[in-house]
Amino acid sequence: MDIEMISDPPFFILGCVRSGTTLLRDVLRSSGRLECPEETHYYRWGQPFGSNAYRTEVTKRRVLKRHRKMDKVDEGLFEEMVATASSRRDFQNRYMKAFLAGAANEGGRWFDKSPQNIYGLPLLAHDYPSASFVHIVRNPLNVVASLMVGKVIGAPSVIAAANYWLEAVAIFNTVQPAIKERSYELKYEALTSNPKIESKRLMKFLGEDTRSLTYNFSRIHPERDQYLSVLSDEDIAVVRDICGKWAEHYGYDLSVKGKR
Repeated sequence: MDIEMISDPPFFILGCVRSGTTLLRDVLRSSGRLECPEETHYYRWGQPFGSNAYRTEVTKRRVLKRHRKMDKVDEGLFEEMVATASSRRDFQNRYMKAFLAGAANEGGRWFDKSPQNIYGLPLLAHDYPSASFVHIVRNPLNVVASLMVGKVIGAPSVIAAANYWLEAVAIFNTVQPAIKERSYELKYEALTSNPKIESKRLMKFLGEDTRSLTYNFSRIHPERDQYLSVLSDEDIAVVRDICGKWAEHYGYDLSVKGKR
């Protein structure tokens, strides 16, 4: 049976990896009412829930095991969830219930920050008809540069890194018309340049008290354009070929002009 959570609908932060989803999560969960676990990835994979392939993905990955430990979700309880849940939504809800209990905030409003869940956005929109979806987008040149440096997550090539960005924005923009009233989009550059203003705008959209955020916004620095020292002119040309259409849509200039 599907386990309903709380009266307040959840929301999901989605986007390309290395686009500021972690920063946004940390800002929002500085509110005492909002709770977000480490990344879950439960809507990332295309294998159907209940299949051995899906079970292997969510139970065996070391990073997700580490996340469960950080979330204070017992492994035995987690294995029971996987074995007895009836659907992906039921599984997600059970995990969030356990997470809120571990956070000692069972009456809080949960949200999920798993950027790669963008691949499951159509199913998420179906499974959570009252949920909101927050999409954060960043200049693809800086996303690719971050992925090529690979301190947190990497990509094997500029082509792969550029397609991380392309696929995320393409999926969101294709699905967005169907979830228009419950979707919110912001740019990383706006968030880092005016974090307090942008955060309050988002909180208002989510129906939350804008005064409840306690994050130290002075810790946030504006975009540093890492790509200037990481990507070659040839790399930039590859990113422009792959991401150019949508980069123009978001107002990003992918020309080599001004580099170095």
